Amino acid sequence: LLFMKDQHKDLNVRGAYLHMMADAAVSLGVVVAGAVILLTGWAVIDALVSLGIVAVIMIGTWGLLKDSVNLALDAAPNGVEVGQVRDAFLALPGVSAVHDLHIWGLSTTDTALTAHLVHDRPDADALLAEAQGLARSRFGVSHTTFQLESGALPDCPTC
Repeated sequence: LLFMKDQHKDLNVRGAYLHMMADAAVSLGVVVAGAVILLTGWAVIDALVSLGIVAVIMIGTWGLLKDSVNLALDAAPNGVEVGQVRDAFLALPGVSAVHDLHIWGLSTTDTALTAHLVHDRPDADALLAEAQGLARSRFGVSHTTFQLESGALPDCPTC
């Protein structure tokens, strides 16, 4: 129960929670199978309960495996849509383009972001503060690096 509330926030806590739930399922399965065997003598129930437990564990841990692989491959964390982040930065006053946007997990709880923002604002420091605040408050990104560009670069076809 202590791990239940934080299992969605941290991959390590989710792994511990699923491990403990699997242990509980195995224990319950052993008790149920033992009771059925004791009452009916039907020994095949042991294998059936074991297969059921394996199926539940495999289904329950698939998401954990997928998230672990994404973290290892520096993919954007679950819940962070790159397109939405790009659109949010484009909505900042004076920002005309966003390119070289990269978002990845630093750990199971920290996310990093780098981006180039093309703008026409005279107050670049204020734009930087707005972009950092937006990344932190709306998307939960704790570590940001922005390159501010005043106009499209001639050698940048995506700007």
